[in-house]
Amino acid sequence: MPETGTQMSPIATPAPVTITNGIPTPNPVSIPNGGQVQFTNADNTSYMLEFWTKGNDKHPAVSIVLPAGDDLIVQANPGVNDQNTICNYNVLTLAGGITDPADGGSHSIIIGSGNDDDN
Repeated sequence: MPETGTQMSPIATPAPVTITNGIPTPNPVSIPNGGQVQFTNADNTSYMLEFWTKGNDKHPAVSIVLPAGDDLIVQANPGVNDQNTICNYNVLTLAGGITDPADGGSHSIIIGSGNDDDN
Protein backbone atom coordinates (compact mmCIF):
# COMPACT_ATOMS: atom_id res chain seq x y z
CA MET A 1 0.00 0.00 0.00
CA PRO A 2 1.51 3.38 -0.95
CA GLU A 3 2.28 5.87 1.78
CA THR A 4 0.31 9.09 1.95
CA GLY A 5 1.43 12.50 3.14
CA THR A 6 4.31 14.77 2.35
CA GLN A 7 7.22 13.09 0.60
CA MET A 8 10.62 14.41 1.70
CA SER A 9 12.97 14.37 -1.26
CA PRO A 10 16.04 16.22 -2.45
CA ILE A 11 15.25 19.73 -3.61
CA ALA A 12 18.79 20.45 -4.72
CA THR A 13 22.28 19.05 -4.48
CA PRO A 14 23.18 18.50 -0.81
CA ALA A 15 25.59 21.01 0.74
CA PRO A 16 28.86 19.13 1.38
CA VAL A 17 30.61 18.95 4.75
CA THR A 18 33.85 16.97 4.93
CA ILE A 19 35.18 15.71 8.25
CA THR A 20 38.97 15.41 8.31
CA ASN A 21 40.87 14.68 11.53
CA GLY A 22 37.52 14.99 13.33
CA ILE A 23 36.96 18.57 12.14
CA PRO A 24 34.07 19.44 9.79
CA THR A 25 34.48 22.02 7.01
CA PRO A 26 32.91 24.32 6.08
CA ASN A 27 31.51 25.67 9.31
CA PRO A 28 28.89 26.92 9.28
CA VAL A 29 27.11 25.40 6.30
CA SER A 30 23.94 27.01 4.91
CA ILE A 31 21.00 25.24 3.30
CA PRO A 32 17.53 26.32 2.19
CA ASN A 33 14.43 25.32 4.14
CA GLY A 34 14.02 21.59 3.45
CA GLY A 35 17.59 21.40 2.11
CA GLN A 36 20.15 18.68 2.70
CA VAL A 37 23.69 18.36 4.07
CA GLN A 38 25.96 15.52 3.00
CA PHE A 39 28.54 14.65 5.68
CA THR A 40 31.60 12.84 4.31
CA ASN A 41 33.99 11.17 6.73
CA ALA A 42 37.50 11.36 5.24
CA ASP A 43 38.99 9.63 8.29
CA ASN A 44 39.56 5.96 9.06
CA THR A 45 37.62 6.20 12.32
CA SER A 46 33.86 6.38 12.84
CA TYR A 47 32.18 9.37 14.51
CA MET A 48 28.85 10.26 16.07
CA LEU A 49 27.00 13.39 14.99
CA GLU A 50 24.98 15.01 17.78
CA PHE A 51 22.42 17.65 16.74
CA TRP A 52 20.51 20.24 18.81
CA THR A 53 18.76 23.62 18.60
CA LYS A 54 17.53 26.39 20.89
CA GLY A 55 20.67 27.56 22.62
CA ASN A 56 21.93 24.11 23.63
CA ASP A 57 18.87 23.20 25.73
CA LYS A 58 17.49 20.40 23.53
CA HIS A 59 19.95 17.56 22.97
CA PRO A 60 18.29 14.45 21.52
CA ALA A 61 18.84 11.12 23.22
CA VAL A 62 19.99 9.63 19.89
CA SER A 63 23.02 10.50 17.75
CA ILE A 64 23.83 9.45 14.18
CA VAL A 65 26.88 7.29 13.47
CA LEU A 66 29.01 8.32 10.50
CA PRO A 67 31.14 5.26 9.61
CA ALA A 68 34.82 5.62 8.71
CA GLY A 69 35.31 6.57 5.07
CA ASP A 70 31.57 6.82 4.47
CA ASP A 71 28.98 9.54 4.08
CA LEU A 72 25.39 10.28 5.03
CA ILE A 73 22.78 12.86 4.19
CA VAL A 74 20.56 14.72 6.65
CA GLN A 75 17.61 16.85 5.61
CA ALA A 76 16.04 19.88 7.23
CA ASN A 77 12.32 19.62 7.77
CA PRO A 78 10.42 21.48 5.05
CA GLY A 79 7.85 22.93 7.48
CA VAL A 80 7.50 26.69 7.66
CA ASN A 81 8.19 26.60 11.40
CA ASP A 82 11.72 25.37 10.69
CA GLN A 83 12.64 28.31 8.45
CA ASN A 84 15.44 30.49 9.89
CA THR A 85 16.71 27.82 12.29
CA ILE A 86 20.28 27.24 13.35
CA CYS A 87 20.89 23.55 13.97
CA ASN A 88 24.04 23.00 16.01
CA TYR A 89 26.02 19.80 15.93
CA ASN A 90 29.07 18.15 17.45
CA VAL A 91 31.38 15.59 15.90
CA LEU A 92 32.07 13.08 18.66
CA THR A 93 34.12 9.95 19.09
CA LEU A 94 32.05 6.79 19.52
CA ALA A 95 32.80 7.08 23.26
CA GLY A 96 31.19 10.55 23.24
CA GLY A 97 34.34 12.71 23.37
CA ILE A 98 34.62 15.93 21.38
CA THR A 99 37.05 15.50 18.47
CA ASP A 100 38.42 19.07 18.65
CA PRO A 101 38.37 20.33 22.28
CA ALA A 102 40.17 23.57 21.32
CA ASP A 103 37.22 24.40 19.06
CA GLY A 104 34.64 23.73 21.76
CA GLY A 105 33.04 21.17 19.46
CA SER A 106 30.09 23.24 18.29
CA HIS A 107 29.34 23.54 14.59
CA SER A 108 26.20 24.71 12.80
CA ILE A 109 23.83 24.25 9.90
CA ILE A 110 21.99 27.44 8.98
CA ILE A 111 18.54 26.65 7.58
CA GLY A 112 17.10 29.49 5.53
CA SER A 113 18.56 32.81 6.64
CA GLY A 114 19.24 31.63 10.20
CA ASN A 115 18.15 35.02 11.55
CA ASP A 116 15.43 33.87 13.93
CA ASP A 117 16.02 35.33 17.41
CA ASP A 118 14.66 32.16 19.08
CA ASN A 119 17.72 30.09 18.11
